[in-house]
Amino acid sequence: MRYVTYVITPPRGYFDRGAERLRELGVTFDAVRNVEQLDDGTIMTQKVLRGDRAVAERALEETGPTVVDYQLTDAGDRSILQLHYEPSDLTRELRAIHDRHAVLLDYPLEYTGPANRSLRVSEIGREDALRRLIEETRAIVDVEIERLGSYDPSAERPFTELTDRQREVLRVAVEEGYYEEPRQVTYGDIAARLDCSAGTVGQHLRRIEARLMSSLISGDAERAAETDGHPDPPATGPSR
Repeated sequence: MRYVTYVITPPRGYFDRGAERLRELGVTFDAVRNVEQLDDGTIMTQKVLRGDRAVAERALEETGPTVVDYQLTDAGDRSILQLHYEPSDLTRELRAIHDRHAVLLDYPLEYTGPANRSLRVSEIGREDALRRLIEETRAIVDVEIERLGSYDPSAERPFTELTDRQREVLRVAVEEGYYEEPRQVTYGDIAARLDCSAGTVGQHLRRIEARLMSSLISGDAERAAETDGHPDPPATGPSR
């Protein structure tokens, strides 16, 4: 199995007109946690929003019949939007391309770029299926491939234990050079990109590091237990 991570940018600057209306009012999407297309062609999705909840509710009410139903739930400094809606032609095409190939979306999908107008997508599947998917997607939107390689689900285990926000903080910290030697940035530099306080960044990174270290130590202990009690392999060199 292989994986590919790529960023897609819609030609008009948005995938659905409702998302653009939210953006005009200062509300943007951070991530997509799930997408499901129903038999009638409508879509059920769960997205992470950044911005004023009351403003988001007003914008959703203004979008008219394209929104079938929605529910907003507070989640710290974010809101979770459960949305049932009529997708745009572009969203339908992108979904149809995905469904034509034996590939699997690796959630969450992350919004990125200026004003979060682009979407970072990761897909898992056979190399030929991924190649055809990228070719067809590139015919209707701009595609920038970021990573391509072999998929090893066991290598991702420690990171699946992080929350969406923790993954975002860790990604920005790595991109900004926080873990380089010597260290290139401060908590404040990272906070500027994440639109939060330096103290919040520090708290996130301490929790991330504690969780990852715990996972790594647990993994080492499991491997040690598997070999415990087994004799060392015989020496292959000459005896003294």
